[in-house]
Amino acid sequence: MTYSIAIRTLGTGGDNYRRLLESITRQSVLPERVVIYIARGHAAPDYRVGMEEYVWVSKGMLAQRALRYDEISSDCIMLVDDDVELAPDTAEKMLGAIDKFDADCVAADTFMNHRMTRAQKFRAAVAGLVLPSRTQKCAFRMRRCGAFSYISRPEHGGCYPSDTAAGPCSMWRRQSLLRLHIEHELWVERCGFAYGEDSVYYMKLKANGKRLYVLFDSGAVHLDTGSSSGAFRRGARRIYVRAFNNYVIWYRCVRTVYPGFYTSLCHAAREMWDLLIATVAGRAGQFLRGARDARRYVRSAEYRLIPPYRLP
Repeated sequence: MTYSIAIRTLGTGGDNYRRLLESITRQSVLPERVVIYIARGHAAPDYRVGMEEYVWVSKGMLAQRALRYDEISSDCIMLVDDDVELAPDTAEKMLGAIDKFDADCVAADTFMNHRMTRAQKFRAAVAGLVLPSRTQKCAFRMRRCGAFSYISRPEHGGCYPSDTAAGPCSMWRRQSLLRLHIEHELWVERCGFAYGEDSVYYMKLKANGKRLYVLFDSGAVHLDTGSSSGAFRRGARRIYVRAFNNYVIWYRCVRTVYPGFYTSLCHAAREMWDLLIATVAGRAGQFLRGARDARRYVRSAEYRLIPPYRLP
């Protein structure tokens, strides 16, 4: 099984980007091609390892992944952010998992929720309703309210089916990725930051009968959590963007997978909780405007032009 690597970048990764490229050269199974999808208007970094090719595309966290990948003909495509470092056997492990589990996508667990401290787990539970899962058979469970739960005791090196996953490093069967039509989901960037973009395309796998797995201890390390996501967390509109995207993701994605009144009830309870948290933070107005605008958006002519989440 062959693979190529596709990296999204703005060309500002610095030392982290260098570490990624060097780790690619050390892979026990080398990629056929390494294609760097860089945002137009940004210059290619000076550092080179000699394997990479540059392709300029539209800027955006999802836009730089919602591509047709005409440059790549390999069986599989590893999607990697520019701040990830790979262990020498990361690609080999992920390709092995694709083959063993007949998966359409295998994502690396790069954020390691199960290894959070008690204080971190408490903050995640309060701020985002991110909770340990009752089951140890699924890596990440997307709940009806739109929040997710995580496996609390994964086996070392284990690979588990999953509803969603982290975005920095994933291995896809090329045809499965193209058939997903991620370009239909570019609405996620309409507020200026693609909050929740990874859940949007990972959940689309499940909605369309495809198989997602998460590989623990893959050796892929996320080096820098403080780039665009850090800027978002410091931004003045973060509560608005979260409220807007959370509602549209629930409406379009979660509701498609889990239809019914109980799903609506769960989400209403989550919104009440989120409003309480926003009020404590002094941002209730932002939350209410985001939730209002999201409801207007899903009833708009613009939204109705988007193809269905569950593809024909």
